[in-house]
Amino acid sequence: MQGAPRLRDGSWTYGGVRRLLAWAPPLLVVLTALRYGTGWPAPLRLAVTTLVLYAALKATAILRQSPGELLRASPAGRLAYLTVWPGMSLAPFQARASSHPDGRRWLRRGLIRMAIGGLAMLALARWTPRLADGLLGWAGIGALLLTVHLGYADVLSGLLRHAGFPVRRLFDDPLASRSLTEFWSQRWNLAFVEMDRLLFVPLLRQLGPMGSLIGVFVVSGLLHELAISFPAGAGWGLPSCYFLLHGVLVTLERHLLRPQRWPGVLARMWTWSWLLVPLPLLFHTPFRQALVVPLFHRLHQTLW
Repeated sequence: MQGAPRLRDGSWTYGGVRRLLAWAPPLLVVLTALRYGTGWPAPLRLAVTTLVLYAALKATAILRQSPGELLRASPAGRLAYLTVWPGMSLAPFQARASSHPDGRRWLRRGLIRMAIGGLAMLALARWTPRLADGLLGWAGIGALLLTVHLGYADVLSGLLRHAGFPVRRLFDDPLASRSLTEFWSQRWNLAFVEMDRLLFVPLLRQLGPMGSLIGVFVVSGLLHELAISFPAGAGWGLPSCYFLLHGVLVTLERHLLRPQRWPGVLARMWTWSWLLVPLPLLFHTPFRQALVVPLFHRLHQTLW
């Protein structure tokens, strides 16, 4: 944390109060959703606990920094940061550089993946009535992840990098991960990793290195409960079990196993077995039945 809220004489500092009040937006979103959202349609619950909550957490990140940080960004940088960019750090938007060739490469890859994912979604929508719900749910999640996480994310990063903003890739070749530690901290959803480091790690640091590591995965589990179990209206606790399991496994990797030193094939088998085998805990049946399957039925009815 950036300093303590109190001075030695016990009075409150302006910065301390501001950083404390910075948590009001996400808390308000969560409390409102839990209090009034049980009667909302599942897609609306999903939108509130992903898009709106993430925007509120970004507001928290802005408020916890010094007041001038946002103003140091260029007008175009502020617009990108406040609208399309999911990352929490303002640093890439405070110093604009010349276009970087990485941007064009990421953009090409992203467009190809978006096209493949979009075609997969269209194919699934076309054949929805002939597919079992179980198959449709998992295939639909795969198509959505390819289109959005591995496609659109690279398009966005590539466009901003090409425009001179030195952003990182949001998903940095996750298939190359040789350990769960590498996957979660260096390759998968780096905007989420950045949020953890800026907002939650300072709060958890008093628990010690191991406690703060497990704590970050507990927080991730709770946020995914809001994004998965709450919209589905069921499955509570399963996403938390998935992330708690991974918190324990990452702790074992760092202190005992060190799979990054193993042969490449063995390291990747270890990593992807633990990512995929327990995946039904994360994307549980109630979520697939309440949101993914109806999405493709709706697409089928709209397009055919």
